[in-house]
Amino acid sequence: MRTPLSAPPNRSHAPCSRVLYTAGMSGRANASTEVVEYRRSEALPGVEGISAQRSPRQWRVITPDYAVVVFRTWRGSVRHRGRVHQGEPGLAFCYTPGETMVSNPHAGPGSFHVLQLQPEVLEQWLTEQQPGSVRPDWAAITKPISERFRNRVADFFEVFEAASSALQVQSQMLDLSEFIVSELVQGAKQPRPIAGPPIRGAARMRECLNEEGLNLDLETLAKRAGLSRFEALRAFKRRYGLPPHAYQLCLRISHARRLLLEGAPAADVAARCGFADQSHFTRHFKRFNGVTPMQYAHGHASSVPRAGGAAHSTSDPGAVVVRSDR
Repeated sequence: MRTPLSAPPNRSHAPCSRVLYTAGMSGRANASTEVVEYRRSEALPGVEGISAQRSPRQWRVITPDYAVVVFRTWRGSVRHRGRVHQGEPGLAFCYTPGETMVSNPHAGPGSFHVLQLQPEVLEQWLTEQQPGSVRPDWAAITKPISERFRNRVADFFEVFEAASSALQVQSQMLDLSEFIVSELVQGAKQPRPIAGPPIRGAARMRECLNEEGLNLDLETLAKRAGLSRFEALRAFKRRYGLPPHAYQLCLRISHARRLLLEGAPAADVAARCGFADQSHFTRHFKRFNGVTPMQYAHGHASSVPRAGGAAHSTSDPGAVVVRSDR
């Protein structure tokens, strides 16, 4: 969490940053190496993620923020608010701001994820998702959570990195926030069904994405549609079957294909289409199309007639066959 007594000091970060610390345990194999990552993003102000793998240490924390700890393999005791609680896979630990937390593993090193939330972040989620009577209070200090909740946490940490777009990180966070609120906050209710106006707003969001959407974030999209971020995310998914960030990625890939057919180098295409680098672009392009950008461009080039000769042909003269290297 932001100021664990055993953690290294804070420092400045890139727009979406991952700070990695490793600590090998003396006399043990590499499989026992502790890995702790601190993740922050300009796209998610007030949110910090911590991913701890094979952590054998005692953690001592005092922070002014809320926090949710999701135990993956970690088992042990957690002292908080004058009581000792047991932590184990399938449970979430809910930290109250300003209190002391001391945790000790009982079964050797273990792994867990932490989401640390400044108070205004949780308050904004409640404003968007719940009636005004629901306050930012946890229902319990430790609480069983659903498998869907655990999967959403894992999915979020997969994308909480520099290569992900602001829209993707924000959408995944807001999707996860629905589980944090509904399963962990005292008095929270299931979100209300989406009514007509938000659905109409989804069409406006789609227009914005089609016209200027390679780098739009969720906050901007929601404002253009006259919706809260939560309404915008749910309405778009219901109307089009994809969250906004997945739709945005489809647009990026489509635009990239056009640029490749025009002869643009893959590195330039990656930059112009909003990918972090050429490797990030290639990974997504092959996942969508089954071939790399170079293979796609080469297949197009091989179908263009050369001066004084015929085009490369297949069993179907009108077809262009491009195969992956699998």
